[in-house]
Parts: sequence; structure tokens; C-alpha cells
Amino acid sequence: MKGTSSSADRLAEGLFALFTYLKASSRDDAFQRVMELDLSMSQVRTLFFVESVPHDPALHEVAGGIGLSVAAAGRAADALVRIGLAERHEDPSDRRVKRITLTPAGRDLVERLTLAHREDLRRFAESLTETERAALADALVPVLNRPEIRALTNGPSC
Repeated sequence: MKGTSSSADRLAEGLFALFTYLKASSRDDAFQRVMELDLSMSQVRTLFFVESVPHDPALHEVAGGIGLSVAAAGRAADALVRIGLAERHEDPSDRRVKRITLTPAGRDLVERLTLAHREDLRRFAESLTETERAALADALVPVLNRPEIRALTNGPSC
């Protein structure tokens, strides 16, 4: 298993270097908005999780989906409600359950962040040679075909 660990370490280091470069070279105004709103990482993750599920999630679903306690997820949701990015409402069939939905401002912020990420990635892809782009796209296909990735991304787009 030594070779597996070594290859995993090598890949992890390569991915870390790439992500570091991509973050450092980002020209994203949407992130400036996140900083201006003083959003925590938990709040940003809550926004993206709520946007990604096909229904208004209950607070316990948000907590499980982003790996927080229900109390911490509740604090993140409450902060988003205070600044107008989300709303909390009772479940119509069980008033004890609180559901979270994004406001138009919350959906707009998630959309702008997503578009900014895509634009940064497009600029990076354009900086590659045609050979590098083809090799990277080909290498991503089997990873993007993993069921857990396809479920979140609607399949590979390479």
C-alpha cells in the first residue's frame, strides 16, 4: 500500500498547488461582496447547500449536509436571515421543523459566486496549451463519472 499512499500524496500535493494558484489568480468581484458582508465559511456553505437541494431543507438537513451541529447551522442560518440572504419558515406539516430558503438576494449571490468561479476556471483553461487542455479534460472524465460527483454536477462536461 506504500505506492498508493505515495501516489495519493503526490496527487494531493498537485491538487493543492493547483487550487492555491487558482485562488491566488482569481479576479473575482463576487468574493469582495462576501468579504463586505462579513460572511463566515459556514454561512457561505449554508448558502450553497440550500441552493443545491431540490426543496427547502430543514435545519437538521442543512447541518448534516455541511457537517455542522444543528445549533451551529441554526446560527449560520439566523445570520443569513438577519442580512436578508435567507428566510426561515415552519414546515407546513410539522411546525416544529424550520425550513430554510434563499431570498432573491441570496440566490443572486450564489449565482454570482458560481459564475465567478466558472470565469476564473475558463481563464485558467485558456492559459493552457491545447495539448494540456485535452490531457486535463481526458484525465477528468473518469473522476467526473463517479456517481457522487455526477449527482452534484449533472454529469461530466469535459
